[in-house]
Amino acid sequence: MVSGVFAAAKPVTLAPRLSRPIAAAGQIGVLVFELESGEIGVSDAARAEQGFLPASTFKIPNTLIALETGVADSLDAPVFHWDGKERGFSGKPVAAWNRDQALRDAFRNSAVWVYQDVARHIGPERMQQFVDRLQYGNRDIAGAAIDRFWLAGNLRISALEQIRFLDALRAKRLAVSERAQTLVHEVMEIERTAKYVLCGKTGWADQIELGWFVGWIESVKGSRLFALNIDMTNAASAKSRVEIVKAAARDLNHI
Repeated sequence: MVSGVFAAAKPVTLAPRLSRPIAAAGQIGVLVFELESGEIGVSDAARAEQGFLPASTFKIPNTLIALETGVADSLDAPVFHWDGKERGFSGKPVAAWNRDQALRDAFRNSAVWVYQDVARHIGPERMQQFVDRLQYGNRDIAGAAIDRFWLAGNLRISALEQIRFLDALRAKRLAVSERAQTLVHEVMEIERTAKYVLCGKTGWADQIELGWFVGWIESVKGSRLFALNIDMTNAASAKSRVEIVKAAARDLNHI
């Protein structure tokens, strides 16, 4: 058994088979996956407990906090107005970022500037109160400005802590309104097929070259939580995150 803060809530066990899709994709990292038994399987016990910057996975709690504080009335209002500054990736502009958008699109497009605006409107005091209330990671939002602490500050969260947070969100038992949690469930949906529904959020902490994919996947066999983080060494690493999780779900006969 693996020790850790989550172990008191649900049994955590080493599951070497979870390493297979990571290795098959040529990546290095850890996958934590809820097993059919109810145990939380980990591919790497030490890395599962290691804290990292949450990067864009923080859009999950940031959306909850925006809705709960009234900074956003809903996923579709208000519309956050683009400042005209062109943003992009690898020297190329990203059209989905460079336009007006509400939270629904900003979440799915991973538009950082929208969530930076959200964080400034929430403010440091309220942000700290809600990060504490949500028991999110190490709860330390210091070390960087209010609009960058999840990208470059002291905030850290482990894969197991992501699972604990997501478990509470999935059950809608976080210390925020049921409405906010229901809306976040909605915006987290990435893919719906005849066999499964995939809900989650990716993240890329470029300062430490780390990639995340966290969420849950539902099928006729139930709902299974997952949290993946990998070293982001090249463009293939980014593309592999979702596929690693799907491959693990197939290997576990969940989808």
